[in-house]
Amino acid sequence: MFNFKTFVKQALLAATLAFGIGHATAGPTYHVDIDTTNYSGAGSIDFWLSSFNGATGTIATVSNFTGSLGAETYRFGSVNGALPGSTKFDNSESFSAVTHDVVLGSKFGFDVNFSGDFLTVPGFASTFSVAMFDALGNYLVPDYLVEFSLNPVTVDDAASVTYSAARNVRVSVPEPSDLLLVMTGLGLVGFMRRRATKAPR
Repeated sequence: MFNFKTFVKQALLAATLAFGIGHATAGPTYHVDIDTTNYSGAGSIDFWLSSFNGATGTIATVSNFTGSLGAETYRFGSVNGALPGSTKFDNSESFSAVTHDVVLGSKFGFDVNFSGDFLTVPGFASTFSVAMFDALGNYLVPDYLVEFSLNPVTVDDAASVTYSAARNVRVSVPEPSDLLLVMTGLGLVGFMRRRATKAPR
C-alpha cells in the first residue's frame, strides 16, 4: 500500500541531499544592478578577474545580463562563453577580462556566482571587478563600480566573499533557487496531509 507520508519524507531527504551536493563546490551568487541614468552617450563595461600567479583556483560566472549591450571589443585570458549569456572567468591566468560597448543613460544588471577551489583550499585571494567608462575611456566613477574580494579558506576561517560598490550600484542576494521552492512545497504538502489525517471524522 502506498504510504504518502513516507513518500514525502523520502522526497524531502532526496531533495535536501541533491541541494547540498550541488552547492558543495559553489559559492555565493550575487545580483548587481548598475544605474547610469545620470550619464549619457557611448561607453563601455569591463569585467575583470585578477589574481597573483599561484592563487587558489577561482571561477566567476556572470549570467542573466540585462541592459543594452553592444559589441564585444576586448577579451583576454581564460574566458568561456559570451555575454549576455552565461560567461565564465577563471584565474588560471593572472587576469581574464571582457569589455563590451554600451549606451549610457539606462540601467544594467547581472548575476555573478563564485566557485572553485578557493572555497576549500587555502591560498592567495582573487578579485572580480566591474568598471564602466565613457566614450573617452574615463571611469564613470573613480575606480571600479563594484569589486569582489574572493578570500580562500584558512586554517581558522571559512572562505569569504566581500565587496565594495559605488553609490549607483546595488548588490543583493537573489531569491532562493527553484529547488528550494520545490522542497518548501513538498514540505507544505506533507504538513497539510498530516493535518488532514488528524482531523476528526
